[in-house]
Amino acid sequence: MVMNPLASRLLQDGLDMHRRGAVADAAARYSQILKFEPKNVDALCLLGLACGELKRFAEAVDLLRKAVKQAPKHAPAHNLLGSALKEIGRNEEALASFNRAISHQPDLMEAYVNRAELLMALNRWAETVETYDRALAVRPNFFQGWCNRGVALERMGRLEEAIASYDRALALRADLTAAHANRGNALAALGRHQAAVDSFDRALATQPDFPEVHLNRGNSLTRLGRHEQALASYDRALAISPDMAEAEFGRGIVFRDQTRFEDAVRGFDRAIELNRNDAVRGLFHSHRAEALNLLGRFQEAFADVSRCLEVAPNDDEALYAVSLIELLHGRWREAWPRYERRIALKIGIPEGFSPPPWPPWRGEPLQDELLVLRGEQGLGDHLLFSCFGAHLAKLGYRIALWTKPSLEPLLRTVPGVERVVSDIAALEGTSDLRWTSMMSVPGILGVTPETVPRNGPFLAAEPDRVAAWRQRLGSHGFKIGIAWQNAGASHLDKLRSAPLREFAALSDIAGVRLISLQKGRGVEEIQAVGFGERLETLGDSFDAGGGAFLDTAAVMMNLDLIVTPCNAIAHLAGALGRPTFVALMHVPEWRWLLDRDDSPWYPATRLFRQSRAGDWPGVFARIADAVRARTAQAN
Repeated sequence: MVMNPLASRLLQDGLDMHRRGAVADAAARYSQILKFEPKNVDALCLLGLACGELKRFAEAVDLLRKAVKQAPKHAPAHNLLGSALKEIGRNEEALASFNRAISHQPDLMEAYVNRAELLMALNRWAETVETYDRALAVRPNFFQGWCNRGVALERMGRLEEAIASYDRALALRADLTAAHANRGNALAALGRHQAAVDSFDRALATQPDFPEVHLNRGNSLTRLGRHEQALASYDRALAISPDMAEAEFGRGIVFRDQTRFEDAVRGFDRAIELNRNDAVRGLFHSHRAEALNLLGRFQEAFADVSRCLEVAPNDDEALYAVSLIELLHGRWREAWPRYERRIALKIGIPEGFSPPPWPPWRGEPLQDELLVLRGEQGLGDHLLFSCFGAHLAKLGYRIALWTKPSLEPLLRTVPGVERVVSDIAALEGTSDLRWTSMMSVPGILGVTPETVPRNGPFLAAEPDRVAAWRQRLGSHGFKIGIAWQNAGASHLDKLRSAPLREFAALSDIAGVRLISLQKGRGVEEIQAVGFGERLETLGDSFDAGGGAFLDTAAVMMNLDLIVTPCNAIAHLAGALGRPTFVALMHVPEWRWLLDRDDSPWYPATRLFRQSRAGDWPGVFARIADAVRARTAQAN
């Protein structure tokens, strides 16, 4: 169709106005054309485009429908129609229009981009990736496409592929801020925090005032334990965006990790004040509750627990944090269901772990099935919760324990247990298997502090090792085995550990022999204490074999007492039924509960608690008095 001269002139005038940004004037010119050429496809498309830019989307849809009716294979018209339909929320029709545009013109990049952006907005990530793949086949140097493809892959959890996609974008455009920033996020999600920080730094080199990148950089620095640098990143984020609740929350986390709990509470207060998202606010309340709990401000902590449950009834991280507080306070019935949220959060679960291909056990009676209890979290938890292997065996269940390789020899001594494995491949060929996590068993059974199974000692030392250590240690003196450091490195692990110097009060008691059970971190303190020469160490061969704690267990059977803070040594001594004094921080780990000097888990264990935060001297003065009383009885 040949356009008449007037229409041609009006169209050119409209295009010139459109390019200058005079969209309303351009629309008027296109409208004039349609008065005498109502089927003019170019005018219909351009007026539809202008109406979209003027937010007159319904009018745009009407015009563009007329355009594609006149020219059914006009790919740009279908693309424009899709964009207008998207703006009024008619997403499936919009996708159909983009599809038609692509089918009529397979190299129309705008249609691929519009389709992908709509799919991203709909969280349809696999289709987004497929669309970008098709677009990149047409234009391989489309750097923004590689970047956006990475975002979709990241949302699907395909993090390594996402990083590769960001790398392709950066190879094409090295200063693409979004690619550096998103690459950092993917690396952080993989736990590669130093590499994440490096990517965030490159993003900030191109765009220094990007508050979200400063925030995420602070989060990775926090995970790396570089607390002052993390605070600087959060402060920079807040300088740019003063209402960024997440940065205030990050500051609270750093203060918590530094055991500055009052400052942590203030940081969480500010985060809660700024934030209006219920799910995130629930998380903030749960962390403030933790900090208040550690300060001993229990009533306030439970007020936060209530707020958390009100605003975030289904948030895994918040509910898990709440469960730890409830467990500490003995509210086990309420806590156990929420404690299961740890599984979704992968708390203590090795990277790459997949549930076994057997039906889960939820407490139902079993006949000949073998019930596999999977150990989790730290060594102490494997030791403590193996008591449920003995308990369930006593109830008539066939039990296998699935544990760390180093613990296999020791856990084979749990009474009634048929198998102990560190690799489930060892159970191949075994029929009728069921499984659950070891730390889920008390919740399944509805255990409370009053109903913890009391089956006596549930671990045992090897008799030959016991005899060998008896000969080596001799029978003289009141032998006390001591440990002082927790093996972990978190803020709570540091608080749970007692400095070796505090044991000086025991070293001065007549007739007492102090024997070190400490391995690894903390051994260096021996050289720094005045009684170091009197502290007996057990040599480099002590527990140097493949089996964890085999020598430690044998030594414990030859000791009169074990004194230790909260660590795996405390749980091993308790499981062996040995007399044990456990020195606890003011607000301890939940397994020790509050306001009691005994343990529901270990009848032979006595608890000595700080009367106020950090008061180790007071704890060890009371322990020394109790040791004197024991030595007097022994004499």
